[in-house]
Amino acid sequence: MSKSQSLPPEQIAFGKDLVIDTSRRLPQFDNGDALAYEAYSARNKLKKFVAIVSDIENIPRWTFAATYKSMNDVSFIHLVHSDAVFWPPEQKQKFVFAYDGDIGTALVAEGGFGETSWRHPDIVALFIEPMARMLMDMRDKGFCHGSIRPSNIFCFSGNNTRPVVLGDSLSVQAGSTQPALFLPPSKAMTDPMGRGLGSIKDDIYAFGVSLFLFLRKNDELSELGDEEVLRRKVEFGSYSTLIGKERIQASFLELLRGVLYDDETQRWGVEDIFAWLDGVRLTPLSLAQKKKANRPLIFNGKKYLFAELLAVDLYRNPDELVTLLENGAFDRWVRTSIDSDVMVGRYEKALERVSSLGDLSKNVGFLVFHITMALNPMLPVRYKGLCFTYDGFGALMAVAAYKEEDLGLFKEVLNLNILDHALISENMVQAMMLTVIKQYDSCRVYLTGKKLEQGVERCIYTLCPNMPCLSPKVRGSFVYHPKSVLLTFEALCKQGGQIAIMMDKHFVAFFAASDSSFMNSYLYDFNSTDKNEKISGNLHFMAALQKQSQIDALPAMAGVFLGALSGVYEAYKNTETRKSVQDAVAAAAQAGDLVAMSSLIDDSDALLRDQNGFRIATSEYRILQNEYNQYNKRLANKKTYGLTNGHDAAAVVSWLVSTTITVIVVLAFISGNRIF
Repeated sequence: MSKSQSLPPEQIAFGKDLVIDTSRRLPQFDNGDALAYEAYSARNKLKKFVAIVSDIENIPRWTFAATYKSMNDVSFIHLVHSDAVFWPPEQKQKFVFAYDGDIGTALVAEGGFGETSWRHPDIVALFIEPMARMLMDMRDKGFCHGSIRPSNIFCFSGNNTRPVVLGDSLSVQAGSTQPALFLPPSKAMTDPMGRGLGSIKDDIYAFGVSLFLFLRKNDELSELGDEEVLRRKVEFGSYSTLIGKERIQASFLELLRGVLYDDETQRWGVEDIFAWLDGVRLTPLSLAQKKKANRPLIFNGKKYLFAELLAVDLYRNPDELVTLLENGAFDRWVRTSIDSDVMVGRYEKALERVSSLGDLSKNVGFLVFHITMALNPMLPVRYKGLCFTYDGFGALMAVAAYKEEDLGLFKEVLNLNILDHALISENMVQAMMLTVIKQYDSCRVYLTGKKLEQGVERCIYTLCPNMPCLSPKVRGSFVYHPKSVLLTFEALCKQGGQIAIMMDKHFVAFFAASDSSFMNSYLYDFNSTDKNEKISGNLHFMAALQKQSQIDALPAMAGVFLGALSGVYEAYKNTETRKSVQDAVAAAAQAGDLVAMSSLIDDSDALLRDQNGFRIATSEYRILQNEYNQYNKRLANKKTYGLTNGHDAAAVVSWLVSTTITVIVVLAFISGNRIF
């Protein structure tokens, strides 16, 4: 009896020897909608683990599991195993990350600011130093945590010898579960799934906010809503908003000023934090001063003196923005009330781009986007209800596709080059920017393409590499790598009703985005209008996956392919050869060996021998047919018929004998018999 068969219904086998207990929730380890459950070792039930279960719409970062495991600092929660698993409570597959459960309790309950018992001198050794080491490790490995906050940091109460442990980050898209307080203003106002892939600078900022919460003595922020905190951050800066009237030790203020700087190009990096730990006094960062207008602009019932703050609210009343532009009030305010030639330059370029689409009132979304970026290029993209960073668009689109929502708005964003303009605010090296723009250009080409590997599906997997395959054929399954593709189709084929053409637009786009060089050799067959070529192409591809995944047998899939290959065998003209191939393929199918089946139907040597034999036989037949035609012509010529009668009679006899022999040879070849 297998391990899964011997378990009670509320328990699920996971990996080699783990068991997840769905009846035992561990909410203190939740990461947003990724929920935590107790797990234990089947070998030793006293050994406990934390299993965090994530749905597709959370976009679990399975592609980073190997990178995460390579980080050695003991302050990272130890990842034991990760994979997709069937989740009986919801009758579908989910993705699970299982961690070591011996990590203590959260410093602060989720949603609260809380307090620790640490004294200020202890904070350096117990929190800042381990966090600095982890930040360096993540920076070196190219990994962003995205979930650094006190409620996701764990310690052993009363034991100051054990370092803090940083909780889960892999179960969700980076930053998607972070409270707005722990995000820079540009990320805090985006849709949670549109915050992008994250960066080490985002983690440093979250570390700074967490440190502040451990140092502060008052709790003024808890009285403010997220929106008010965000507005203050935009107007006064994160550092000033958080510190306020707090009385914090000067050395800590220097660190906080550096890690909470809103402009991430000026924000402290890992080396600066270590320099601070070593006692090196760094050049203090001056807080950027925003230019105040000499008169307010009234918009949507409010007075605005700062362009940066107005930019945050333009989307709230697009029609009034159109009115202000048409009557000239907005133009006069930007040009004469704010002393900023740089902003005026951005504003003029924005008007240029918007005018290319004609009537302002008919392109309000495009207008709001460009004017917003002109006033405050540090803000995320806002377009017709969507809000995202340049690298968060893909995840937002992928989740919409998973929920089967209309993707028309996302196609607009791509076709209008909005993502390209959004890169203006990103201070990335030119080579990196060119790479990103090239990616956007490719997506625009995919949108107009008609081939299987193109379309909006290709855009989804290109811009969101962590999204599993969303093919309707595997709805309810978490299909994310070759092995999971095969195991899912094997299970579906066992249920019956499957066809041999398994690769649809989603599957082809999914693999083309992840490994285009591997896919290229199969695209011709996938896009062919010939059914037999499609079937053989699907078999060849699945065979390649079986070989790559080292799965011994896939009998159900093999059976489906076996029942669809009758047309493929027609390539063999010799019936004996054809039957021999059919028998060999059937034997391979019985063993579930797609690799052997693929090799047999595409045996180039056998096909060549068959074609050569058929070519020789038919060539001889054509020669004799030509002789017969020539003889008939001579018979039709009455002037020479009598003179050549003797020769003709001999020719007739010769032709009859030769033709009889050749026809016998051709028929014998086709039937598979040999007479010589």
